[in-house]
Amino acid sequence: MAFTLKIQSKTLFGNKKVDFEQLLRNCGLNYGHDNEFYILEDGMQEETAILYNPRRIGRGIFFDGRGLKEGKVEISYNIPTTEAEIADFINVVKELNRQMKKTEMFCEEEARKYTLEQLIANKENMVQFSLEKLNEFCANEEYASYILTLAYWPLELSDEMVQTFANCTDLSEFEQTLHMKQSMDVYYAKPRFYRKENGEIFANYVITEDCESIFPIKADAYFCTNKIEISEGRICYYIFSEERILDGAYDYDKFIQYVMNKGAEYYDKSHIIVPAMSKEQMEEMAKATVCGI
Repeated sequence: MAFTLKIQSKTLFGNKKVDFEQLLRNCGLNYGHDNEFYILEDGMQEETAILYNPRRIGRGIFFDGRGLKEGKVEISYNIPTTEAEIADFINVVKELNRQMKKTEMFCEEEARKYTLEQLIANKENMVQFSLEKLNEFCANEEYASYILTLAYWPLELSDEMVQTFANCTDLSEFEQTLHMKQSMDVYYAKPRFYRKENGEIFANYVITEDCESIFPIKADAYFCTNKIEISEGRICYYIFSEERILDGAYDYDKFIQYVMNKGAEYYDKSHIIVPAMSKEQMEEMAKATVCGI
């Protein structure tokens, strides 16, 4: 579910262009784009971007500038989202309205027009609706998992989070949780896929020396636009200080068991945080995770 505004310049001879860098500066936002694993990467993609506030990272505001030559912009946010992100969304609309001089706005989901004044006046209703949808989402026991796409990467809510957000009376803890989970200086691991001689596909992950990382507990527990069925998972050890990969094939399940036995902590319901490890620690771990033993 989302809240989407189609914004159209209505000035015949006025400014139909948008200075994207100025928009970012005036709104205090950064941007990137999603890859196929819903992980944020630098830059725009085909004139679209994910905008986010580095001081209060939420789920991201989608910016579609493909119609800018015709004086059209489309922006949206996911529901539920945080109060801070709703405020950022309104600030983006204000800035677009300022730059484009005169605009007409239409909300797809509500099938209605908005003026800037109406949007600003509607903020509390937008916040309350997001809270209601968060409560409903987490109170629905039919879901096998509770996954949210965020600005940086996905998050699968833990059982404790689900219970908390099913009963919360405001969005403050939700907002704090999303920001905290994304403001960590970590690498969020994603797989690369390889086909074996027998036609089966395996997922290969890379762990790098001296780099704290987030890994899925199961090799196939990644989030992707096109899920690929895999037969097994493998882990690759990259020694950054020597710019080399350890020779050999290493089992992903053994890797996860090894780091969990060493005290790796959960990041969310389906991922763990693997602490930064030295070359010597990685070489020792490699010995314990060789495929086939």
